[in-house]
Parts: sequence; C-alpha cells; structure tokens
Amino acid sequence: MKEYSGYDTKMNGQLIDDLRRTKNANTLYVTHYYFALNDRQDLIFYYNPQHYWDRRPINQIDKNVWDYLEHEAAIFMNFDPDKESSSKAIHNKTSHSTFFPETPKIGNHYSCLGSRIVSHHRHYYFLGDYGGCLKLNTKELTDYDITNLLQWAVMTKTPHYIKSISELKCFKTPIKSNSHTIIGAVIGDVIGSVFEWNNIKTTDFNLFNPKCDFTDDTVLTIAVTDCILDKKDFAKTIWEYGRKYRGRGYGGNFRNWLQEDNLKPYGSYGNGSAMRASAVGFAFDDLETVLQFAKQTAEVTHNHPEGIKGAQATATAIFLARQGKSKQEIRDYITSTFNYNLDFTLNEIRPTYNFDVTCQGSVPQAIVAFLESSDFENAIRLAISIGGDSDTIACITGGIASAYYKHISTEILDFVVDKLPNEYIEIMNKFDEQYDRKRMANA
Repeated sequence: MKEYSGYDTKMNGQLIDDLRRTKNANTLYVTHYYFALNDRQDLIFYYNPQHYWDRRPINQIDKNVWDYLEHEAAIFMNFDPDKESSSKAIHNKTSHSTFFPETPKIGNHYSCLGSRIVSHHRHYYFLGDYGGCLKLNTKELTDYDITNLLQWAVMTKTPHYIKSISELKCFKTPIKSNSHTIIGAVIGDVIGSVFEWNNIKTTDFNLFNPKCDFTDDTVLTIAVTDCILDKKDFAKTIWEYGRKYRGRGYGGNFRNWLQEDNLKPYGSYGNGSAMRASAVGFAFDDLETVLQFAKQTAEVTHNHPEGIKGAQATATAIFLARQGKSKQEIRDYITSTFNYNLDFTLNEIRPTYNFDVTCQGSVPQAIVAFLESSDFENAIRLAISIGGDSDTIACITGGIASAYYKHISTEILDFVVDKLPNEYIEIMNKFDEQYDRKRMANA
C-alpha cells in the first residue's frame, strides 16, 4: 500500500491527464474527501486534482466499496475535462452566508485561491469574487462544477492523516447493523472523549463532534474482547495493545507498566479496570463465571480490591441487563453485592461532582446514569453530563445500556465506527457472532 508523500510526476498521475486518457471509458467519483477514477483497470484515488494518492486493481475492490461510492459520491461517466459543460447554469445551489479563511466557521480546507471553493461535510461551498457564497450537496454536483473543482479546488486534508485508503470508511469492514454488545462501551468512550478535559454539565450537547476519537478505554476493551475470543493471556494481550496503540490517554501507572517486561500488577483501584470489562458481561452465561473473568481482567494491573470490585460490578450489571432484569433488580443486586451506594440522583451530584478516576468514585455514577436513562443515547448523554472522567464513565454506562436497551441508532453506529481501526471492527463483529446469542437465535 502506497502512502502519499508529495507530488512526483514520475510516480503520481494527474487526474486531469488520466481523465483525458480515459475519456471514452471512465467513471469519476467525487466525494468530500477525494476523487476516485475507475479507468476499467484500476480504481485510482486522488486527494486533490493534481496529486495521485493510491490505486487498487478493479478485481481487488470489494462490493461494499462500490456500494459506498454509489451512495456517497457524485458520479460521472466518461468525463471529458476538455468538453464544453452541458450545465453551466447555477441550479440546485442555495445561498449561504459568506465566510473567509481567517474565520473558518464552516471548515478550514480552502482552495488555492484562499476562498474560492470549500469542501466540508458532504457539501461544497462556491465563493464568488463578489463575496457571495453558494452551497451545493456533493451528490448534486454537475459537470460544470466538476470542471471548476478540477481547476481550483483542494480537497479536504483528511488524507494527510490517513496512512492508507484502507482506513477510509468505504474500505472498512461494516459493523453489524444490529450490533448491541461491546460497541455500546466503545460509543461511550468515543463520544465522551472530547469532554474528558472539557467537562460539560448538561445533556444538551453535540453528540457528533468531529474531534471525537477512541481512547485507551476502547483500546483495552478490544484487548479484553480479543482475549475472550481467542483465549489469550490477559496481561500479555493488554500490554501488547497498549504498546501498539500508544498515546491514547493511558494513566501514568499504566504507561509505566507498558514500559516493563515483567508484567506485575501495581495495586491500582483506578477505573481502568472497569472501563475494559464490558466483554465479560456479554460473553458468559452464569454469574459465577462473569465474576471470575472480571477479576482476571482487572488483577493483571488493578489488583487492589476496589479495582477488582469495579470491574466485577460493571460486568455484573451488563450480565443482569442482558438477562432481562429490571433496573430495580440491577440496582438492588449491585448495592447488596458490591456495597455501592446508588441512592442518589445525577441532578443532586452534577453541580459538585469532580474528576475522579477511582472505581469507587466513578463506577456508581456510571451505573446511576444508566438507571436514570430512557434509551441508549440518553444514557450516554446523562453519563457525560455529570463531568469528571467523561469518556470512561460513558464507556461503563454505554456497555450496560447496550445490554439493556438492545438498540443503538444507525446514525450513532456509523459515526463511531468511522473512527475505529478496521481491526477493532472485525473483532467486534466476531464477538457479536459468537456471543450475541439472542440475535443468533432470532436470525
């Protein structure tokens, strides 16, 4: 797989030249992120009109890629850049307030003229010399617009941060549309990621912040899931995932542990043990086994009694929710078994709740967020709304809510999955196939 490293006339083709070469036999796809040219032999990607980015032989392109391009892109057959456009009239465009590079309220991906054409969130904004601005959905681009794009537009900077086209959404393995196991915990982490150091004390916030990303909560949730699926060693696998996916917000003690070869626990009672335990609650069919495995996942690092208890309480709540227990039954069992005080409301604690990374200071709050919720999305919003260690609290809440409500909107799934490595999606799909017994029984 080739990584783009700069314009090279010997190695990289120009889109306009390739269009001329194939004008009687090409299909041009235009998205917010890139151009893609099917020349009947290869599918060639360009992140702007001049720079070749990557190519794949047609016979190596999976059906889901074609489906994605069909759904997302403006499509032009046998496009000839030298032919006079058939649609010069400005149609389907709507007026939009003017904006400029120094005040990038819409986006910061500007053309080589500074403020001529902008691509942002499935739309193009055409800025005229007179200061006006016209908005056009990507799917509604005309051949006249494409001629302008080929001449002026620089596409979004996204490919600068993608090492391979395989990381693009259309090349990823799609998540199961009815997935509702560990994806709930991952969703909580990703959506909560932007609020960990920027707490918010309300449920009224943008669920789909473009800055959202997966953190250590997701990395280690996937690590534990991988262990359960393939019966791997917990300490070694968690250590390997942590070293492979560096810089994801690990705690100081855990970072130090990743530097060691002798993998001994360090007596932690931090909520890192609870955030990674969701797969245990989904995988096993009796509570004794859930408690046993939750302890094993925790004690490789968090061998303090409170660290183990946090993991066990999280996995147990998920197990009970998956078994169809009522919220009151879940509340009573967690209270009596783990001696957690759940006799408070989020409204009571929200004004004064502060950052607390201990299990005893965040797991009960995460469970109450689930208990007060009305659906999955509301559970995530409630968990984030109290502040504190937002991504981890939402991760714990998300796992329980996923097990209880058994429904997550496609919009949320698509947003979060788009942030994940393909490896994670494949592991989650494999886990769902093996352990989501209710779904398999009803299939």
